[in-house]
Amino acid sequence: MPSLSELLTLPSRMAALQRELAAMREALPQAIAAGIAAALAAQPRAIPLDGAVALAMLEGRLPIHVDPRAGDIAPHLMLTGQWEPVETRLWRRLLRPGLLTLDVGAHLGVYALLAAEALGETAIVHAFEPNPALATLLARSVALNGFGGRITLHGVAAGAGDGVASLMVRPGLEGGGFLDAALPGPPRPDGFVPVPVRVVAIDPLLPAGELGAAKLDIEGMEGQALRGMAGLLGRSPGARLLLEWAPAMLAGQGMPGPALVAFLEGFGLRFWSIAADGALVPLPGPALAGLTEGLRNIVATRELPA
Repeated sequence: MPSLSELLTLPSRMAALQRELAAMREALPQAIAAGIAAALAAQPRAIPLDGAVALAMLEGRLPIHVDPRAGDIAPHLMLTGQWEPVETRLWRRLLRPGLLTLDVGAHLGVYALLAAEALGETAIVHAFEPNPALATLLARSVALNGFGGRITLHGVAAGAGDGVASLMVRPGLEGGGFLDAALPGPPRPDGFVPVPVRVVAIDPLLPAGELGAAKLDIEGMEGQALRGMAGLLGRSPGARLLLEWAPAMLAGQGMPGPALVAFLEGFGLRFWSIAADGALVPLPGPALAGLTEGLRNIVATRELPA
């Protein structure tokens, strides 16, 4: 039971508690507003420009045009501002100032834009994207970021030589397009639509200069594109490659994994897998050549970046 002195102080204690509650009620809206502001500042947002184009913020810094109707990369960029965050962090480590940088299968240009930003005025970036719709969006992003002097856009597919092919594109999943040059047959029943494209070898386009880093993500055409840049690889001792490796797709495009491993080893390249934290783990050539399924990103280079 409270003592008399405690009972006598109860009114003053209650008054103090009421003042504290009043102060908390007064501060609560400000705290909520501050929290919302912080969340909005940290959360990249997308601005619709029309029904087919929206403007997102790549990593919260670089405006990038996307098609909000697409169901592959665009939702990630609109919601989080990121795509393949582990690989893009690694990509910055692979870049080399003043040397050629290639983004082959550029799609919306995530890797090209990040390279142009990271390398600054030393950037010499060539982006290859044969899908006309994606190339148009990328061109707008290049212009908006003021990277016209850093990024050269090629609206063509990269291959072993020059020619023409059909880019098979499924609306809403543009990143899954593939060339049918090595996959003849009747029209596919699963919604893919053919888009005529030009195929080029990279060597004639870039007859001079040394390669610093290249990212290739072209649905199994990686081997053919690397054949078409053999001269560039041969004169680039420090070249660093970030490759999508999908054995079934490589085989379907005429250069199976074992043949591509042998081709790259002929240039003295070695291989690394990419851990979840971005660390590079040595991947012996025979182990890579022995893979028959799945899809992963790997690094191929003579020496790891410091």
